[in-house]
Parts: sequence; C-alpha cells; structure tokens
Amino acid sequence: MELNIKNTTDLASEILIIGLPDHLNQLGAVELEGNDIIEELEFLKHQQIVGSQLGKVCSTFYRFNNKNHRLLTVGLGNLKNLQYSDYFKIFGKLFQYLKKEHISEGSLLFESFYNKNMSYDNVAEILGLQAERSVYEFDNYKSNKAQPYKLLLHVHTGDSALKQSIRSGRYLGESINLARRFSNMPPNILTPQYYSTQIAEYFHGTAIDVDIKSGEAIQQEGFGLIHGVGKGSKHSPRLVTLSYNGGDKENPPIALVGKGITYDSGGYSIKSKLGMQTMKYDMCGSANVLGMIAAAAKLELPVNIVGILAIAENMISDAAMKPDDIFTALNGETVEVLNSDAEGRLVLGDAVFYASQFQPQCILDFATLTGAAVVALGEDKAAVFKNNAGTPLNDILKHVALYDEPTFELPITQTEQENIRQSDVADLVNHTNGQGKALFAASFIAHFAGATPHLHFDIAGPATSSKESYNGPAGPTGFLIPSIVSWLRTL
Repeated sequence: MELNIKNTTDLASEILIIGLPDHLNQLGAVELEGNDIIEELEFLKHQQIVGSQLGKVCSTFYRFNNKNHRLLTVGLGNLKNLQYSDYFKIFGKLFQYLKKEHISEGSLLFESFYNKNMSYDNVAEILGLQAERSVYEFDNYKSNKAQPYKLLLHVHTGDSALKQSIRSGRYLGESINLARRFSNMPPNILTPQYYSTQIAEYFHGTAIDVDIKSGEAIQQEGFGLIHGVGKGSKHSPRLVTLSYNGGDKENPPIALVGKGITYDSGGYSIKSKLGMQTMKYDMCGSANVLGMIAAAAKLELPVNIVGILAIAENMISDAAMKPDDIFTALNGETVEVLNSDAEGRLVLGDAVFYASQFQPQCILDFATLTGAAVVALGEDKAAVFKNNAGTPLNDILKHVALYDEPTFELPITQTEQENIRQSDVADLVNHTNGQGKALFAASFIAHFAGATPHLHFDIAGPATSSKESYNGPAGPTGFLIPSIVSWLRTL
C-alpha cells in the first residue's frame, strides 16, 4: 500500500473520497480543482444517495468538470461528538471497503475528515494506522491465496508535514500486524526454537539487540520455573531478551515481559478437547511485546526498553511436570505445583524476576493468563493489577481510553498475598481452589517483582476476537500495543 501526499485539490484519480458529517455546514468549503462542491454534496445527502452515519461508506457516480468520477463518502456523524477513537471506525471501514471493492487507486480530500477536536497530525496518524491494521489478512497456509492487496492513495492536503504522521501510524499498524502474524502461526511450526530464531532474524540489523537462552542454559542458570514448564516437550524452552536503547545511557529502562506459551495442552491438568482449541494463542502476550518494541524502534523513541519473553510448550510426557512437583525459581524460592495448567504464572515468575535484575523504572507484563479475568470483565476487556503506588498505571489508562482498549484495575490484597504461601512443603504454591483466581495469579507474579513497580495485564479476553471489526479480522488483535506505544512516546 502506498500513500502519497498531494499539495493540490486537483484530482490524481477518478475515485474521489470525502468525509461527510451530519451537518455539512460543519465541514466548511470542500475545494475540488478550485471549486467548492458543498452544494452538490448537500443535494446527494438530501436525496439519501450518500449518508453520514459514522463509518458508513457510500458510493455513487459523480460528474465534475466534464469528467466521470466515482464518489465515495465516509460518514463522520456529528462532528461535535466525534472522538479520537471514532476515527478508527471511520478509516477502518474505508480501507476495508476499498479492499473489498478491489479499488487500487483513489484521491482522498484530507481536510474533509478534519475535526476541530483533533489535530491534523492525530487524524493523519490514525489514517496510517488503519491503512495497515484494518486490512490485515493471514493466509500463509492456504493454497488458494488471494493476490496481495495494493492501493495507491493520494492524500490531498495543504499540509505536506502530515506525511510523517501518516508514516508513524503505519509503523504502529505494521507492528500490530507483526504480533498478529506470530500469533496466527500454528504450534507445530511455531515451536520455542523456531519462534526465537524468527525473532532474531526479524530484528537483525535494527536498533534492537536480541539474546536467546537455550533450554540447557535456562536450566543451568537457575530458571527453574521456565524449565519446569517446558521440560515436558521435545521442543525445549527459550528465554529471549530484547534490548532497545533509544534514551540516555543513565536512564533506567522500561521492562516489558511477555508470556510465550506456544501451545498449552494444560499438561497433566489437561484441558478439555474444546479448551485446547485456540491454545496456540497462549503466546499472544509475548507477540504483543514484540510489537511494542518494534514500534518503539521504528518511531525512534528516546527511551530505553528491555523485553523479556518466556517461551515454552506446556505438554504431556514422562518428563513433564506433575501436580505435587516442586521447582526452585530464579529468585531462590521453591514453588509447589498444584495445577500444571497454571503454567503462565510460573514462566512469568522467573521472567519478571529476571527483568528486575535490569533495575528498570517499572515492569509491565502481558499474558493470556486466566479465564477468571474473562468471567469478571468479559471477552473485550483486560484486567490490570499493580503491586504498589509507584506504578505508571494512571498515565497508561489515559492512553488506553484514547485507543479504545478497555482495561480495568483489579486489586491485589493481603488475602492473595497470603494465599500464594499456602503450601506445607514449599515457599509458594501456584494455584488456589478458591475464588479470585485472577487475583491469585496476579499476586503470584507480582511477588517476583519485589519492590520494583510492576503492572500485570491479564489480556486473556481481548488478545483475540471471535469476530471481525473495523480494526481487522477475527483472531489476534495486538491488544494494548497502541496504548503502550502511545504512553512510551510521552516519556
């Protein structure tokens, strides 16, 4: 897809794309080749040939200057009520329509999409974001692949500086699609070894350094919880460290930690046959961290970031961990395993403690962790937990609201902090048979952060979607990549 800036209202294509609000007097003049076409738009709207419903795309024949054109209007609703997140729908629906109609070239009048409540840069960035995110498609393993969609979009505007904003949005969209691509890969291909190798290859020659610990190194260096989870598979676990140093050397990094269970059978605490379906998505947390760091590097953000990905398969074999097993974590504490299907908190325990050794400003971990979070909040919302008042949670939630990625805080209380120690034979226990399982899991992970400010994001619900939307197809969503990257840009 190619997006070009045109500093003229002279059409570069026979297809004209215009934003259409409820009240055209809100739009002002719509200049086209030196003429104001607002009266023609008023007529078409009055005749209900085009409509202004938010995100609705209408198509009609339009003759201008003795030339035939196809006019596409995109509904903006009432501009007074238009919010930042509404533009995701506006541009998402537009690009999906263009793809569906196999439109390969068009001229978009950018100023017709402008809203006084938004800056030009913000609108342009969302245009770039949705140009990538909304039309994502994964058909790597289909024999009847469609031809890659190609679009040349001429963006007509008097502000040539918007080119950078559009590019920034596209970088973000590309990073979301990177996370989706890894998340969609089948588990017989995306083994821990292959996943880590692909990560190294993707970031080769970029500003991101990649270090990979093998299964043998993980065991020898004392990552007992990651080793315990991964030892039941013939595909040994990996620990991937990503380092991006865009800020001053003396500035401590932000640590981003991702759960990377490339397949979760549940182990001996085996899942049901339906419960196992889609368990390839149990690595979405790690893929989303990849997307966040990739975007930070492309945007050349002046921050330091360390990413820790705990990658393993949770399988069944004579070598697999069993309920009643005890393992020694990287921090030296012992953990009794009561449920082998509570493996995510185990690998994150080691990963979060390892992240704390980099002396970061804060640690953020992302995981498709508990069904309990979905029960509490629904499939479209994430839960977030903090370990102390020093976390940047309030700042992050502002960006979450902006990008329409609903995330709600749940508590870690003294009850959970006591319950994770309810073992007669070890320091900690990985499971409770009581209620509040999402809180218990969060408390377990937060324990390994120590005094370092830590946020745990349980994205079990919104990491994937069961239906398509203006943000793209069903499947992995790249949830929280836009919000976290937006927050990182403010540091």
